[in-house]
Amino acid sequence: MKRKTPKKILCVFFSFLFLFSTCAVSSYASGTGKAAASTAVSGTGKDFIITNPYASVNWNTWKAYKTQLHCHTNASDGYLTIKQFVQLNYDLGYDIVALTDHGTLNLGWNKTPQLVPLIRLVKYERTKLAPIVPLTDAEYNSYINGTAATTNGTVRQNGMLDVPLGIELNAATPVADCHLTGYFGNYGQGKIGVFGDYETPAAGEKAAGGLSMLAHVGEFVFLNKDWAAHAGQPVDNYYADKFARIFLDDAGSCVGMGVNSGDDSHTMNDRILYDQILQKTIPDGVVPWAYTFADAHDWPDFSRAYTMQLMPELTLSAFKTSMINGTFFSVSKYSDGVELNGMTELPAGYVTDNSLKAPMVTSVSVNQDKDTITITGTDFNQITWVSNGNVIARGMNCTTLSLNDFTNQIGCYVRFYITGPGGICYSQPFVINVKGVTMAPVTVPQTHDLSTFLRGLVTVLDKLVFQHSIIIKLFKKIAMGY
Repeated sequence: MKRKTPKKILCVFFSFLFLFSTCAVSSYASGTGKAAASTAVSGTGKDFIITNPYASVNWNTWKAYKTQLHCHTNASDGYLTIKQFVQLNYDLGYDIVALTDHGTLNLGWNKTPQLVPLIRLVKYERTKLAPIVPLTDAEYNSYINGTAATTNGTVRQNGMLDVPLGIELNAATPVADCHLTGYFGNYGQGKIGVFGDYETPAAGEKAAGGLSMLAHVGEFVFLNKDWAAHAGQPVDNYYADKFARIFLDDAGSCVGMGVNSGDDSHTMNDRILYDQILQKTIPDGVVPWAYTFADAHDWPDFSRAYTMQLMPELTLSAFKTSMINGTFFSVSKYSDGVELNGMTELPAGYVTDNSLKAPMVTSVSVNQDKDTITITGTDFNQITWVSNGNVIARGMNCTTLSLNDFTNQIGCYVRFYITGPGGICYSQPFVINVKGVTMAPVTVPQTHDLSTFLRGLVTVLDKLVFQHSIIIKLFKKIAMGY
């Protein structure tokens, strides 16, 4: 027995060290899931250059405005009238709301949009083809000015911005929802999408001077809808190329993608795809931003995901700038996601509690001399740092990340998210360069698949047949409102 005592002492000693470690650090070989040697040490001589997406934010004077970028009314396939929709978002404390009905441009909450009857009919169980009820001009102004009363007794500090020309593009694609959302551009009214064709609407929104965001791409990537079976696995490189190419071709207009939407059941792999895309676009100078949104159709769903836009003032101009520059955080009450190297984002069995405040970041600072990123926040009990798709650090005492401690694990970016009892809050990526080293560009090929053929076929048929057919013209006018 005496011979075993030293082993027991060692076990206790190492257990003590483990329990009091300040950060859970994990290093994995990218894309393999196999553990890699931990060689990240300080003093390696690298001088990192950190590009802070929040560098322009004045944390003392700017405010974080609660924003909903994707939701619906009975003008397409939702349950609520426009009037009910506006009141609900107002009661929930939203400062900025984009109404994005399918193939139906938002002309203002006090206007009846040009309807797409076929979409309303297909979703009859929701819409009942009930009348469209917009706000009166007086009601509209009261919500915009913040003088309208709430129905739940909450006190408003300001009015609520109506984002113009919001729309869900690729209105009714077969097999899978291949959707984008558009803002500010007069494009997409009544246009039916082609399966897998994100390229055409993204380019169309850009040509119209608007902004677009790739929506819940997991619905397209995993057609069999067996999302959970793919959790934690790399997404096929074809999709990373396809979407990276869109961000490169439509830079400045297609500003990002949803990484967690709805209840996350069908977007749980989108964070992994997002990390794969970043590794292709960042070396070519383009950073797509990470968005979250509710995609709400009914009363209970409007609070499940949203963004917090950091802005100097509550104006449409400031909001548009925030979308383009990435000065926002993305919040969700749900997470089914599993990181590429097997770490879950939220604890197993996590139950959403909307009465609890979601985590929120209150400041970000970068020290270029020390190669550190420091964050402060509220309502969180853990922070996770990700680089090139791998979790490199996790814990409560990781609010300052020293890149010099993870030299061999740092790729072309780092991003973080904070978690707590009230949900999850994602940051935008911090681009990482090394002084004296030029980041090698990545060749991202054009992707050509069934969508290319279908789009070409539809274009030719439209020019040769559809534009000259009275029946097709009547269908477009009566069924599509086009």
